[in-house]
Amino acid sequence: MRIAIFFLVATALTATGQPPDEKIKQRVEYGETPGIAVGIFENGAIQYYSFGVANLETKEAVTPKTLFEIGSITKTFTCSMAAMLSLNQQINFADAAQKYLPAKMVMPERNGKAITVEHLATAHSGLPRMPLNFQPQDPSNPYIDYRDAELTYFISNYDLTRDPGSEYEYSNLGMGLLGFLLTNVTKKPYGKLIEELITKPLDMNHTFISGMRTEKSVATGYADKLPMKAWTWNDQSVITGAGGIVSNAEDMMKYMIAQISTSPVAHAFTLAHQSRATAGKMNIGYGWHIRDEKIIWHNGGTGGFRSFAGFDKTKNKAVVILTNSTTGADDLGFHLLNDQYALKELKKPVIVDESILKEYAGTYEISPSFTITVTHEPDGLHIQATGQPKVNIYPETNSKFYLKIVEGRIEFERNAANQVERLVLHQNGALMPGKKVK
Repeated sequence: MRIAIFFLVATALTATGQPPDEKIKQRVEYGETPGIAVGIFENGAIQYYSFGVANLETKEAVTPKTLFEIGSITKTFTCSMAAMLSLNQQINFADAAQKYLPAKMVMPERNGKAITVEHLATAHSGLPRMPLNFQPQDPSNPYIDYRDAELTYFISNYDLTRDPGSEYEYSNLGMGLLGFLLTNVTKKPYGKLIEELITKPLDMNHTFISGMRTEKSVATGYADKLPMKAWTWNDQSVITGAGGIVSNAEDMMKYMIAQISTSPVAHAFTLAHQSRATAGKMNIGYGWHIRDEKIIWHNGGTGGFRSFAGFDKTKNKAVVILTNSTTGADDLGFHLLNDQYALKELKKPVIVDESILKEYAGTYEISPSFTITVTHEPDGLHIQATGQPKVNIYPETNSKFYLKIVEGRIEFERNAANQVERLVLHQNGALMPGKKVK
C-alpha cells in the first residue's frame, strides 16, 4: 500500500507566458497552502483568483469574500491613521512620542535623543522587535493579554542600546506602541479608529480587529497541516496596531486601489508612501517598504496565515495575496507586480512505500537535551523536536525529506545491516546528526 502523494517536480516557474491563475493555483497544488485568494488591479480593472479550501475538514472553498488574518499589513493601517492625524494637526511626526503618551509611560532616551513619532513609523526607534516582558498565557494566541500595565512597565524600564533614528529594526513593539499612541490621542479604541478613518470611508465592511466580531467566513489558519488557533485582540490589548486586522480580498483591493487613485484618504496615503529612511537593502516610508524605488509593499504573518500587499504607482497596478498557511507567497506577489522578479522553486513529494516510512518512526537523539521524534501517520511522516510542535516532512527520495514550515531537510541513514541507524537534520547550513535511540 502507498500513501497518496505525488512524484517529485521542481520548477522555478519563471515562464512569463504562464497565465496568473496557473501560477496562483500551483500554490495549492504543491501544498504550499490549503487556500489562497488573490486580487490584481491592472488597467483599471480588478481580477480575483481563489483556489483551495478555507478549512481542510469542511472543505469550504476559498472565495474573494473569505476572511483571513492579514498580520503585519495592519502596520500600514496604523501609519496611515498617524498620517491622517498629522494632517489634522493632532500629532506631529517630528515630535517626541512621549508628548502623546500617558505621563506614567516614560519613553527611554539615549545620548539626549528622544524617540519621535516618525521613528516609530519608520522602524528606527531603537526599541526591540518584541518587549522582553512579553510572556503570553496562551502562546497560541499571544497578543490578547499584553496590556497597558505590561507595556508601561517595559517602556519605562528599557535602556536603549543605540540612538533613536540611527538604525532600522523591524519592531512589532514600536508599531504597536504607535497604535497605542493614536488611541491615547483620540481616546478611541484601535478598532473604532480604523473604522472611522479607513474602513468606513472606503466601504470596507468586512475588515475589523480579530476577535472583535464574530464572522462565519473566517478561514482556519494552518502551520503546515496543523490547524492553528486564531490570534485575537480586544480593547485592552495595547499593541493591536502591529498585526490585529482580519480582512478579505475584496476589501483589501479597495484599500490597495485607494493607495494609487483618488479617494477620501488619498492625501494621507500618499504621505505614508514617501521614502523616509533606509531599511536594509530597501527604503521605508511610514510603515510601507519600498523596493527598487517603485514597488511599495508590506507582508504579514500570524500563527496560521501569510499575506502580501503591494502596488506600483508607475504602472497603476496593485496586488493582494491572502493564504491560510505559514508558508509565505511574497515571491508571487512581487512577480505578479513585475514578472522580472523570479518565483521560488516549488516541490511535490515523491511516492514512498509505507513499509519504508514505518521504519523511520522512532526517537533520534541530537543531544542529551534535544531529540526529534518521528511518527508515521496516515498522511505521511511527522517530526516533533523537543519543545516544538509536530510538523509534516515530505519525501524527495526514499531517504531524504524536506520541511515546508521552515527551510530544512531530514536525511535517514542505515547501517550495514540495512537498519535505520540515525537521521541528519540539515538546517541553516549546519548538519545535526541524531542516533536512533528507540
